[in-house]
Amino acid sequence: MTEETKRDEKALAEYGIIYLSGEINITSAESICKEIIEHNIKRNVSQMQLIINSPGGICSAGFSIIDIMEWSRIPIYTTGLGMIASMGLLIFMTGESGHRVITPRTSVLSHRFTAMNMGSHSQLIAGRKEEDMMHERVVLHYLTYSKIKDRAELENYLLRDVDTWLTPEETVQYGLADVVEPARKKA
Repeated sequence: MTEETKRDEKALAEYGIIYLSGEINITSAESICKEIIEHNIKRNVSQMQLIINSPGGICSAGFSIIDIMEWSRIPIYTTGLGMIASMGLLIFMTGESGHRVITPRTSVLSHRFTAMNMGSHSQLIAGRKEEDMMHERVVLHYLTYSKIKDRAELENYLLRDVDTWLTPEETVQYGLADVVEPARKKA
């Protein structure tokens, strides 16, 4: 990370703005979780703004961000821009209800998570248990943070066997976002 990037992040942090860009991994999740915890300790902002432009990443890292967002006593508003896909979408959905904004040209991807395990037969069986638990976490998250309240409907529309690309308007229709930010016209 360059010194300029560090200065920019520090300036944003003063206003409660957190920027999640790129792959969600242990390092990015740790950084975001620490920022949210720090704001809760200092109580220096009345709300936080989590701006997300992410193709997704590691499920356990993403769920650590989600757990901290749900724990936060300070409301966290989310804005999706560029791309919110996979775990990036689940994090976006966790934002404060009524304050989940998506920009009009955002690419949105919903799908089942992917896992790869190697090892002995017993290791594969153990890994399968974690994969089943992770799938259940994803399903419950969608049922909690969307307008879809039925597992069959969810798997029919958003967690199909193939990738599901959504327009920003469809994202609002399914209750994954609250509003599409209108594009500003040049004068």
